[in-house]
Amino acid sequence: MKKIACAIALSLLLLGCGSSKPVPDWTNASFNDLDNYKKNYLSGKSGIAEEYFNRAVDEIKGSGNLDILAKAYLTKYAVHVAVLEPFCGNEYLMIEEVEPVGENRNFYDFLGGTFERVDERLLPKQYADFFRTFRDRNDDDFVKGISDMDNPLSRLIAVGLLVKKNTYDEKILKLAIDTASQNGWKKALLAYMARLQILYEKNNSPNKAAVVGEKIRLLK
Repeated sequence: MKKIACAIALSLLLLGCGSSKPVPDWTNASFNDLDNYKKNYLSGKSGIAEEYFNRAVDEIKGSGNLDILAKAYLTKYAVHVAVLEPFCGNEYLMIEEVEPVGENRNFYDFLGGTFERVDERLLPKQYADFFRTFRDRNDDDFVKGISDMDNPLSRLIAVGLLVKKNTYDEKILKLAIDTASQNGWKKALLAYMARLQILYEKNNSPNKAAVVGEKIRLLK
């Protein structure tokens, strides 16, 4: 079961391990459905995304594995963070009451921005490095550190958390915009462009804000 959990967790961006042995059909089905959920939600196709997510949840429930079910909901919350949306963690919290897993709770607190509760040792390396940079207030390292992340969704999650913590600038937002643009993720793209427009307005750069606003209008 540990190897099965690792196969799913890899797709959820929470763990990293693998197995050369065949895995049950439900793991492949839930992997693909979660992947399709992420792509569609980030692109702005929320209705289709929700259908894929519900299918993934049904597949996982069939296994009876609450740890993996919790990770599925954490994946959903992570995608919301990536597009600067709040999330309601009730589904995860109900699972935790029955079967608490320290690593899952750690990631939940991480996504919620309650960094004082986060243990960096329980985070995947890419997030641990990012968390350490935030903790040590090495703001100049944010752009390079996030740019070095191999996974584009992880980059957006990191930027989303910086926005949540009100620790961002023009370079950070442009990094998120470029990442969303390269992957064709329209919802994420518009979310960060809108945030950049607000930043320009706050910084008394009305001309820049107007240009970004016009781009948003044309892309909607």
